[in-house]
Amino acid sequence: MVKYKLEYYLTRFVGLLARGLSPGAINFIGDRFGDLFFYVIKTRRKTALKNLTHVFGKEKTADEINRIIHLNYRHFGRTMIEFARTPLLNRKNILEKVPVQNQEILHEALSQGKGVLVLSGHFGNWEYLASAVAQIGPPMYAVFKEQKNLLVDDLIKEQRVNMGLLPLKVKGGAARGIIMALRENAKVLILFDQDAGGKGRFIDFLGRPASTTEGPAKIAIKHKIPCVLAMSYRGKKHGIRIKLEKFIKEYNSRLEKYIRKYPEQWFWMHRRWLTWERHEKQAPAKV
Repeated sequence: MVKYKLEYYLTRFVGLLARGLSPGAINFIGDRFGDLFFYVIKTRRKTALKNLTHVFGKEKTADEINRIIHLNYRHFGRTMIEFARTPLLNRKNILEKVPVQNQEILHEALSQGKGVLVLSGHFGNWEYLASAVAQIGPPMYAVFKEQKNLLVDDLIKEQRVNMGLLPLKVKGGAARGIIMALRENAKVLILFDQDAGGKGRFIDFLGRPASTTEGPAKIAIKHKIPCVLAMSYRGKKHGIRIKLEKFIKEYNSRLEKYIRKYPEQWFWMHRRWLTWERHEKQAPAKV
């Protein structure tokens, strides 16, 4: 398709542009990309507004919510530029560029010899998180959805593999691949804060039931696999930081705390509550 080829060449162009930027220009260009999608293209802006209003509507004004959305788009503009600059990173220097706090937690989990599930979400810069955590200990597999544009998808996969990430397909037996990787005492990164559809379980998230995948929990319980929570966030000086935490069962509530502290850094454009909204529409009216 012509559209996909244009997206591919645009992605290549942005990558070349980003790799030539000075550190001071990264944030400026990233913000302009964010402004473009916020003011002009308006990609999923209505979805972001709807989600934020449901969560913060009773505690923030409309102007405050709109400001969060604007900052959110700028955050992802910067994230896009940062990812385009990934070829400038390598396995030797990424932990200097993207520090990981509490690495001993991961080493302790790995010492059990059962592999580790590294659980995270679409928060901060999850691509940098994956690349950085991949350098700690044994190999790390990552469960990522395939992009519709296979040309762009190949570019993304190439950058991930160059940073030491081993891909696992979501469709066609992800659970089997995860278990095989864990048997090698490897790490497996799973981002599971997206809508899980009809196969998920409704769990409260930011005040509303959200369809959540039970796969990682079932694997961890059945095979007694240790889990580690990994979160990335953009600090005051705009650098990406990663924090590891001992896994707690209330994953959603832990993620909520990060979202409420840095609301502009979560993926509000995702239709996180889509399955619940459909469920409500189909439910019989109360008499």
